[in-house]
Amino acid sequence: MPDILDANGLTVKTRDEIVAELETGLRAIYGQDINLDQNSPDGQIIGIIAQQAVDVRELAVQINNGFNPDKAVGRALDERTTINNIDRAGATFTTINITLTCDRTVTLQGLDDSFSDINGTGYTVQDNAGTQFILIDTVTLIAGTYTLLFRAKNIGRVETIIGTITNPVTVVIGVTAINNPTAAVSIGQNEETDAQLRTRRSRSVSISSNGYLNGLLGLVLSLDGVIDAKLYENYGNTTDANGIPPHCIWLIADGGSNSDIGNAMYERKSYGCDMQGDVEVNIITASDALFVAKFDRPTSENIYIKFQIKRTNPVHIFDLPSIKDYIEKNVLYSIGEYAETSRLTTEAVLGIAEQGGGGVPINMEISDDGTTWVDYLPVSSLDSKWVIDATNITITVV
Repeated sequence: MPDILDANGLTVKTRDEIVAELETGLRAIYGQDINLDQNSPDGQIIGIIAQQAVDVRELAVQINNGFNPDKAVGRALDERTTINNIDRAGATFTTINITLTCDRTVTLQGLDDSFSDINGTGYTVQDNAGTQFILIDTVTLIAGTYTLLFRAKNIGRVETIIGTITNPVTVVIGVTAINNPTAAVSIGQNEETDAQLRTRRSRSVSISSNGYLNGLLGLVLSLDGVIDAKLYENYGNTTDANGIPPHCIWLIADGGSNSDIGNAMYERKSYGCDMQGDVEVNIITASDALFVAKFDRPTSENIYIKFQIKRTNPVHIFDLPSIKDYIEKNVLYSIGEYAETSRLTTEAVLGIAEQGGGGVPINMEISDDGTTWVDYLPVSSLDSKWVIDATNITITVV
């Protein structure tokens, strides 16, 4: 079959087809009795030429796929989604309230205007594991106890444990105690993956849809910072099984600003349709009336994972922390998505391979409490999403 670029896309020859053509050509030149076995000189030359031809065709396919937003990767995907006014969601920082106690007047330097600068400097504290947090705004304090907002030094997903941020990195005389008595204000997110960006782009093109529901969802997904969103509707006369009141919509949005999402709901919500949610955004309309947009943010649910690595290389040493980190970074669940073990097993295979192989994952199990183990877990509600923390992954080498 020849290489073809037509209305159906780009079709290229396979390696076997290329090898067959080369063998036919050499036999036509040197005779049918030429030795073309793989271990012969001519057979090895055919292998080299065929591999070069395959590499060129793979590059051509990759370039051609780069024009399709459903197949493009990396920077090519960024360029394609920009056509739809969709930009890849960047990573964000974890923020947390930390309590400081002072016995005198002190001035603590914050990040101030460098909040988004990953290399920003300022008064810094850390938890027992060495994870550092930087004060956001410069403050002058007198003797007393204060709760101040800090930002993780490293961008992306940084988890915190209550009562563990107690150690100063920047030593300031007068600061006598440090603690984080509450959970994080917001957990940072890693940069949006290619798969997530493709999905969001394909859903966002429904902005111009005739149906208001798809149009609203598409508009929300196109907003800056929104990495995921789900929208449900109950058009019946009674509260449905999901707890949505009659003639009401329920939007759950992950990321983005409250005001942007509220304005999107004002722009696209159907008249006479109620809204459900704990987040409220007040909007003054052109007629000076008050419109209150309501929606929810997703609730994170920790998932526990355990499996065994069956050795295929008896002397290989496994880097278990790196395998756990690989799974955490590459398995991201959307709002309302169930968890199951086959996907996790696939990622565990890739994580082990990235660390040099030497084994295969077996007996994969998951749990929502670390006690009862199953192979399938739905979220507890439609506004929940599973979150993987490497500390909740247990791996045993057998």
